[in-house]
Amino acid sequence: MGIELPAVGPGANTDDDDGEDLPPAELEYLSYQSIVEHGWEIDDENLFDKAARANLDDDRYGRIEIDRDETLLRSAEEHDLKWGSQCRSGTCNVCAAVIKSGEIEMDMNLALTDEQVENGARLTCTAYPGSDRIRLVFNAFPLIANDDPGRGREPPAED
Repeated sequence: MGIELPAVGPGANTDDDDGEDLPPAELEYLSYQSIVEHGWEIDDENLFDKAARANLDDDRYGRIEIDRDETLLRSAEEHDLKWGSQCRSGTCNVCAAVIKSGEIEMDMNLALTDEQVENGARLTCTAYPGSDRIRLVFNAFPLIANDDPGRGREPPAED
């Protein structure tokens, strides 16, 4: 006679999926800094095509497979990518990213407003893949800090 304890904590799988494992998700990532440096707009439908043609280094643009039970931040780190982070508990926005396509589920968020989340902002330290393919702009802290997730550049200086 054994006692079965529930899974708890970040990343604990609480869904009863009858042991069915989902395949890894494909994550296509792009650095927010690259968008700024190239003068691209974050809402451009061809943003990732432009990044692919720009021959950016792997730390700025690429594709990786990620486990569905790992956070996006941890998965990036396992692929030797250096994404901004600080608290790792959903209480700051240093690891903020913007979803361009796909689904990402956060299990904790104490830093982003509802409007930012509606506009695609996610905290990669507490976010997990929710779809087979995801495109996101990482290191988007400056964008989130400006509280204007629809822009691809820093706000113009006032006269």
